[in-house]
Amino acid sequence: MEHEIISEILTHIANNNINKITFSNIRNKELELDKVIGKLVTIKESINLQLEYRYKRIIKHTNIVTTESSNIENLIKELFELAKDINVVTLDENINIKISKKFKISVNRKKTAAKAISFEHNKKKDYFLDEKQKYPFLIELGIQNKDGKIVKSKYNKFKQINKYLEFIKQATTQLDSNKQITILDFGSGKSYLTFSTYYYLTEVLNMDVKIIGIDLKKEVIEHCNNIAEKLNFSNLSFIYGDVIDYENKDEIDMVISLHACNTATDIAILKALGWKAKVFFAVPCCQKEVNSQLNDEFLPFMLKHGIVKEKFSTLLTDSVRSEVLEAFGYKSDIVEFISAENTPKNQLIRAYKTTNNVDKDKLSNIEKFTTSLNVKMFLLDEVKKLI
Repeated sequence: MEHEIISEILTHIANNNINKITFSNIRNKELELDKVIGKLVTIKESINLQLEYRYKRIIKHTNIVTTESSNIENLIKELFELAKDINVVTLDENINIKISKKFKISVNRKKTAAKAISFEHNKKKDYFLDEKQKYPFLIELGIQNKDGKIVKSKYNKFKQINKYLEFIKQATTQLDSNKQITILDFGSGKSYLTFSTYYYLTEVLNMDVKIIGIDLKKEVIEHCNNIAEKLNFSNLSFIYGDVIDYENKDEIDMVISLHACNTATDIAILKALGWKAKVFFAVPCCQKEVNSQLNDEFLPFMLKHGIVKEKFSTLLTDSVRSEVLEAFGYKSDIVEFISAENTPKNQLIRAYKTTNNVDKDKLSNIEKFTTSLNVKMFLLDEVKKLI
């Protein structure tokens, strides 16, 4: 059976009839190998079998020209020895192969709708904003040059914008598109993401949106208002002020707080809770409040290291923030906003309102936990005033 199925796979490869082949459930755990994914790609006008080895910490690639049949056969045989689960997706069939501890093979086949096989290498990333299209707002923000090309030093920012718009699109499912949506951006700064959000929601999704950016830097506020006016973004405005002093009588649908330092993120959370905003996004920064209270007596082997202490403070602070949102009727999670290679400030707290009920027991348990660490948090003291 093994010889037959390997021979079949080699024939599919030779005939360029493989969409993807995945080797998973690796037997040797010491290798720290999660899976191996194979696909056919064109490199220098030759079709190659590209194998992507996904280890716990790194990813490695091997490319073999499909005409080198003996080399490919040896590799496939090695992978059959390593993997317990193998999935082969051909032009019109899905083949699942399971290999037992005693190397007994079972094969399950399912016919699928014919799908063209792509041989593209380094396939172009599908972005919410097309890097080949000229966007006046990106030019004004210095991300594109006057010809509409992405400025090399701003390419990571362009990727960040597109990743953020992915979250924004998901959030629109929680908003009432039959009315004007009001969004507040606390600590809007240079407003790359603010302008991008406004453009995407109004120009791409054709939503009626009003966005207000708030920041403490007067020159930045003036600059952003000038750009908004120049672009005729009539429902996008920026005001000077402190987040804690901002009051609004209108209904607020969404609150955004990106890279607000220390407890400024907590203030944004408190505002969102008070307004019962349907969506809350925060990418926190500088969790100094907890860091300053931790000492080496708690988890001494960890917290004697400054970098570990900083990361622990970040994880603890943001976890408590997410739990508080849950206690106030939100479905909340913490996800990676953008790769850590681009910025270390890459944790997004994402929360969607599901109920107006407040779970007082959950709040009490959160406070008991932080008390056990001898940590006091501004957020936990202030949310009591909202109950």
